[in-house]
Amino acid sequence: MNIIIVGAGRVGYTAAEVLSQVHNLLLIESDIDKAETSKNLLNVSVLNDDGTNPAVIRDAINRNQADVIISTTIQDEDNLFICMMAKRIKPEIRTIARVRNPDYFIPTSKDAVEQIISPELIAAQKIATLALLENAVDYETLEAFNMGLATFVVSKENEKIIGSVVISLGIPEDVNVVAIYRGDEVITETETLELHLGDRISVLGSPEGLSRFNQMMGIHSEANEFIILGGGVTGSNAAEILESKKRYVKLIEPDVELCRKLARKFSNVIVVNGNIVDPHVLQTENVGRADVVIAISDTDETNLLASLMAMKLGAPKIIAKYSMVEYEDIFDFTGIQTMIGYHRIVANEITKTLVSDETSLLQMKREGETFFSVRVSPKSRLVDERFGDISFPRGAKPTCIIRDGMVIYPRMDTVFKSGDKVLMFTYKVDMQKLNRLFGMKIDINV
Repeated sequence: MNIIIVGAGRVGYTAAEVLSQVHNLLLIESDIDKAETSKNLLNVSVLNDDGTNPAVIRDAINRNQADVIISTTIQDEDNLFICMMAKRIKPEIRTIARVRNPDYFIPTSKDAVEQIISPELIAAQKIATLALLENAVDYETLEAFNMGLATFVVSKENEKIIGSVVISLGIPEDVNVVAIYRGDEVITETETLELHLGDRISVLGSPEGLSRFNQMMGIHSEANEFIILGGGVTGSNAAEILESKKRYVKLIEPDVELCRKLARKFSNVIVVNGNIVDPHVLQTENVGRADVVIAISDTDETNLLASLMAMKLGAPKIIAKYSMVEYEDIFDFTGIQTMIGYHRIVANEITKTLVSDETSLLQMKREGETFFSVRVSPKSRLVDERFGDISFPRGAKPTCIIRDGMVIYPRMDTVFKSGDKVLMFTYKVDMQKLNRLFGMKIDINV
């Protein structure tokens, strides 16, 4: 597939990094420094020019025989305009626009923009979900299957499951334990594993099933009080989602004019004007007593400082957003377990949008991890065999089966059928062994 991306900012660069592994890609960027950086670091063609110029768009589409154009400039209006121009030039081209402002989320004709991607709104939804799952530290959605992939941490508050064997936990029927992370170890053979303090449990399931799994782990204090630090697009949307869940929400924002706007928008969210890295403000607003503190300003340094102060004040759960890849290790080093990486949100959304789910569904955090789907062919050794009787290669775990539109979470007595779509999680797996098991070559490109 031939793809054009307009804009090499955080979103455009990350999208190019993901898609260039699978497709032919042209990146258009007007800033010479960003263009040079992309050219030197990515396997893409780079055009240093104005992507909002219709002549530039026309020449790029025609010269590259583009199938898709993704506009990711900083201005929503430019992104919508670029997609509209692309459709006029080549009506059959697929158009995708990155949009920040929710006011632009209106139904559009496919003659203009076929798909809108909003990393800010996706981040808000992810943050709200994590805030409501007390034991969860990470969450990804698989919208095509109405499922989520959550990571739960075994803490002191979960004493009733510490020392228990996974298979004896009474796991809800609509979830499956994918893997357990113990230190640097990734364990996929989880059924007979005894849980330890600090284990991170990766669980796939329906939203309702994941909520029940969270309850099963044990909750010391139900999350009802939330404080959001930063009232930008993501913070405002996260507050709106939590408000709709009938929770107590306080939003602290340093910009006076934005506070006025937010106060007019919300009925039940308390809006406070204050410096979110001022210890006196955070102490006065009882940040340490909130069930969840969400640091979600537009600046990574601010979120880091605010998170550290909230931690010192005693907040039991902190969710922090970061934009620059370099900050992932810094946040991790501080002990903040729940981090929302802007670049990962973009990578996963782009992957789910343009990379076939037969190839890959999600970009995982660790190198060597993949999450993808594959069909059971009539030649596969899995056909008519029980899950418990099959020896999967080390590091390979079937997480669920899609059969006739139904989702089946495999247990020991589950029988595989020809035509089943199996969602696989793998970690440093021997692909030749997995190919032999499925009776076909599985191609994983990202």
